[in-house]
Amino acid sequence: MLYSWFQWRASVVAIIRFDFSSILSDIDDRDIDWDAWRPLFDEGRSPQSAVDRAFVRDLRKTVTE
Repeated sequence: MLYSWFQWRASVVAIIRFDFSSILSDIDDRDIDWDAWRPLFDEGRSPQSAVDRAFVRDLRKTVTE
C-alpha cells in the first residue's frame, strides 16, 4: 500500500499507541520528531517496519538470518 506522508504519520502514531500502550498511550503527532522519521518513509518502509526499526525491534530478524 502506498501512503501519503500524512497517512503514514497517522499510522505510525496509531501503531506506537497500540504497541506501547502501557507507556506511550497519550502520544500525539506533535510529540514525534518527524524529521528523524522522514528517512524511514523515504526508504519506502511501511509504518510498522518504521516503528520496528525506530524501536530496534527488527534487529532480531537480521541477527538470525
